[in-house]
Amino acid sequence: MRISSSTLYEVGVFSINDQLTKLVKTQQQIALGRRILTPEDDPAGASLALENEKALGVINQYVDNIARARSTLGLEETVLSSTTRVLQDARQLVVNAGNPTLSSTNLAALATTLRSHYDELLGQANSKDGQGGYLFAGHKSATLPFTQTTGAGVYAGDQGQLKIQINASRQLAVSDSGQDVFNPGVTGSDIFATIETFITALNSGSVTASDLTTALTQIDTAVNNVLRVRASIGSRLNELDAAEGANLDAVLQYESTLSNIRDLDYTRAITDLTRQQTGLEAAQKSFVSVQGLNLFNFIS
Repeated sequence: MRISSSTLYEVGVFSINDQLTKLVKTQQQIALGRRILTPEDDPAGASLALENEKALGVINQYVDNIARARSTLGLEETVLSSTTRVLQDARQLVVNAGNPTLSSTNLAALATTLRSHYDELLGQANSKDGQGGYLFAGHKSATLPFTQTTGAGVYAGDQGQLKIQINASRQLAVSDSGQDVFNPGVTGSDIFATIETFITALNSGSVTASDLTTALTQIDTAVNNVLRVRASIGSRLNELDAAEGANLDAVLQYESTLSNIRDLDYTRAITDLTRQQTGLEAAQKSFVSVQGLNLFNFIS
């Protein structure tokens, strides 16, 4: 079989290009630390890696959601801790108002102090979260939940709770409605109405035993209600910790699977690179040698 000079040239160029292509690909794999650079490198592996990447993305979103939930619930707990303090201060003031030696002037001074407690409580009920929404407005997070009117605080939110996905099957409440926390408009439980009523009694210059008993009972009810919500927040924070642990375990598992699928075996890659460099050099030398072969070189 006769082989033309052009055929020898084409075979030589093909061999060099083939070796060079393999060498460049191995260099890219080493630079990126990846075995699979394109789906064609391993179709089945690339498909499995894509599925794991999507699952990992979902789990990482849950982890981010948990961080936001923890921040929001932590802020609510801080506000309600301050609310508890204000209510306890208000209770102590009511107790002090029962001193029979107090004059009407003294009672008026207590009324002024209690009004400051009322205002502080109202400010806490209108607290905002880290995103600028109102903590206690339910689903109406853009709406100012409480406004002051004669005798009570009027609630403009709803009774909903904002929820966030923390795993595939669980949405966790990250807020509590002002209706649930402060019971606005509920006779005997509306802390704003309770304080306002007692302020009126103080300003009248005469506080009756029935005034004292009613105020103390209703303030205690309000404190217990706030403590109930705080206990619920604590339970939810504990659930977040458990969910975060499970999610982080899943992240490690997916990352390990992805590493096994697509990451490069550096020892093997370096060996391949050395072999390919040798192959390229051999192909280049062979090509040069073949190019030197010419019938006229042997005719003298």
